[in-house]
Amino acid sequence: MRWIRDSQRDSREDIRAAQQALVYAGYPHADAVTEVTAHLRRVRAALAAPSHALVAGFLTGASMAVGVFAVLTLALGVLGLVIGAVGESGTPAEFAPAVQPAPPADASPGSPLGVLPAVAVAAPVLGLAGAGMSRVTRNRWRRAGVLRTFTDLAPGRRYLLETVAVWLAVAGVIVLIVWVLAGPQLGANVAQGLAFFGIPLGAAAFAAWFANLYAWILPRVSPVDAAAYARPIIEREAARQIKAEREFYGRGAYDRINYDRNRWADEVLATEATEYFADVRRREATAPLPSSYERRHRLAGTRLGRYMVLTGAITIGGWRLAHWIDWIGHPSVDAGSHAAGPHVDVLGLVLGLILGVVVTWIYAQNFENL
Repeated sequence: MRWIRDSQRDSREDIRAAQQALVYAGYPHADAVTEVTAHLRRVRAALAAPSHALVAGFLTGASMAVGVFAVLTLALGVLGLVIGAVGESGTPAEFAPAVQPAPPADASPGSPLGVLPAVAVAAPVLGLAGAGMSRVTRNRWRRAGVLRTFTDLAPGRRYLLETVAVWLAVAGVIVLIVWVLAGPQLGANVAQGLAFFGIPLGAAAFAAWFANLYAWILPRVSPVDAAAYARPIIEREAARQIKAEREFYGRGAYDRINYDRNRWADEVLATEATEYFADVRRREATAPLPSSYERRHRLAGTRLGRYMVLTGAITIGGWRLAHWIDWIGHPSVDAGSHAAGPHVDVLGLVLGLILGVVVTWIYAQNFENL
């Protein structure tokens, strides 16, 4: 059971050194511990091998599915015991007339075994969602710059679009499963309820619980030493902050009072200068930087693709919403036999496209560079 109890992958010496660097920079000790712990989670998520991240994400999603069904089964079992002991009229069961017990069923819907098919379906589906979210988390922190900086992170909002893409794929799988199991007529009604209410609420709950559980499982799958990677970055930026404060306040009594931290900062900056110039020479000799035209062209292509995906997703959503509203307007017609006219398709596509363009423009103007 060591896999569950001890997941220490990071060097304790590097962790203490990173915390001490933040204390030198002026952080209270409790805040330094909290900041280093949070940053190591981000660095580990960004450094983990793609295969390890996918396995950890799949285990996270599957574990959440099993946990939810276990809690629901336990709650329903306790509720059944209470109802059986008290009775529907509120009279204790010992005063109720004796009733011959029914023969036991193998796996009736009310028994604990009745949830096994649902668990068998939900665990792999949420596992796929967890695997997708692990990729989103990895890309998010790499783009934010956790592998280069500690204090100057640039947390963008692109991961929100990637999260939506993951859940659109998961929603398609869920709707397809429901359609196959429930049949075309009942499946259409259930699928629409899931698409507009169940899946968005489930995705929000999944996102709220995923981060902490993924941070607990990932160190048990990936052997990355995040502290060894993050320590020099944290020390470098803490030393720069100390140097900036020293230059602002000037020398004198300030230097005498803070002799240890100033000497430590000078040593770190001297080491950094030596390593920096060696790294620059090595980089220039191996891989020249791309030209400004190439960088602009690459960024423009990435933005255009992001805008097209966002506009297309909203257009399809508007088209399906028009079909759903048209079916709601004909309550006497079954969902499986109702066929929308061509005017519904045209109206839905036009309104969806207009809404997609407007939302994409708002995103480009206000959220692109966040």
